[in-house]
Amino acid sequence: MSSGEPAQFPKEYEEKRERILEILKKGNPQEAYSILLTVLDYPMEIDDELVFEDALILFEKIARKISGKELGDLVRQVIYNIDDIQALFDLSYELYEESQHGLAATLLSRANRIEPQDGHIIPELVSNLEELMMNGEARRVLLEAKDLLDESELCRYLLAYNSLMIGDLEEPFEILQTLQDIKEEDLKAIVESFEGMLNRARILKNVRPLDNKDLRGWHAVLNGSLLLHRSPFGDDSMNGRYAYMSDSYALCREGIERVGKVIEESGIKIPCVYSLENRSSSILALATAELLGLPLKQWNGNSEPGLIVVYDIEEIESEDTIIQIADHRPGQVLWVHASCWTFPFPFSPDITTFLYQMKTTPWDGAMIYDNEAKNVRRADPDESPVEVIASNIKNAEKDKDYLEDLEDILSIINELKDLKDEPSMLGIFKSHERRNRQRIGSPVPSNRFL
Repeated sequence: MSSGEPAQFPKEYEEKRERILEILKKGNPQEAYSILLTVLDYPMEIDDELVFEDALILFEKIARKISGKELGDLVRQVIYNIDDIQALFDLSYELYEESQHGLAATLLSRANRIEPQDGHIIPELVSNLEELMMNGEARRVLLEAKDLLDESELCRYLLAYNSLMIGDLEEPFEILQTLQDIKEEDLKAIVESFEGMLNRARILKNVRPLDNKDLRGWHAVLNGSLLLHRSPFGDDSMNGRYAYMSDSYALCREGIERVGKVIEESGIKIPCVYSLENRSSSILALATAELLGLPLKQWNGNSEPGLIVVYDIEEIESEDTIIQIADHRPGQVLWVHASCWTFPFPFSPDITTFLYQMKTTPWDGAMIYDNEAKNVRRADPDESPVEVIASNIKNAEKDKDYLEDLEDILSIINELKDLKDEPSMLGIFKSHERRNRQRIGSPVPSNRFL
């Protein structure tokens, strides 16, 4: 920023700038950063070079207070070399690692304008846009890089994938034909997994819409996973996902009942239920074993067949357990009751009950309405023994229509059960290899908290 006359900032930014400086003086860099993100997050709403430069100066101050010298120095390198491709790339890479995808995308978008068609910048920009669920924007960026698409197999795959993620089936099939002779092993494996998605989509398209409302269909296509329960609320805004979910004993029982029907329909023989060590999974596993009439065993890395019951993978603290359940094994089925869809776990369960952004369990402080205070509050955690809480699930009253859409779930199994190549198969039928990556978002949009 040149010296001399004071910078004339747009009024909107000037107000935010003053607020950020005021908050920093009070020693609250995290709140200051939240305000700064409204300026720098992708896409920058205030398209002004002075604003960009000044916002980076503020970002350096904040970064040093929150993260320390290393991130602060990376920001400073960009401030001193505002159009240096490597400086922009290095900072954006660190921000990606910190899940700051909007800010990283802003920096990489600038780098892309300075140096179009760069084979390092565009894939990184696209990766950040994917994490923001901006697949249409990622596709636009790729289509503008025509020369790069001609020479880069990776970018052609990214175009195919992001086209699929906005519900386009034709373009991905066409692009796939240009990706048959890949030599690079990692990319080859990714493309094989993608071909599996397209195979599932090709079959399911014959029997279901696969449109911007078909959450269950797209969940099976993208993840090879079965979704048991769709939210009945906010059809136009959530389309089957939950933003905030206060789980109930009744829904836990519904999940168990549906899992039993899925196993029965799939023809898989489940000799036992495996219980993990964490409390929530232990509760759910005990209720599952008793309701399905199966023996309960403690998980210890078993390779034998059985139903692995997990309440929420995010609650598993054992790294060894995570590693053990990441791979398919013959006769094993992984059921996860609650799965986060805004920050999905790296691998997908074979079956999940519902998708949430934020949740509470029925026993760790469920949200309840206080009639006296006339507001919603969080209940005290139930510290009863696992056996007592599991009995609450077993005895929960079932909604009369709790299996109303069961046929919709079973139809997916019946349509896809004849697929024999591992990348195309539903997770419940796989016997080896790493579980599918759990995708963030899908062609079905949903509102979410930011």
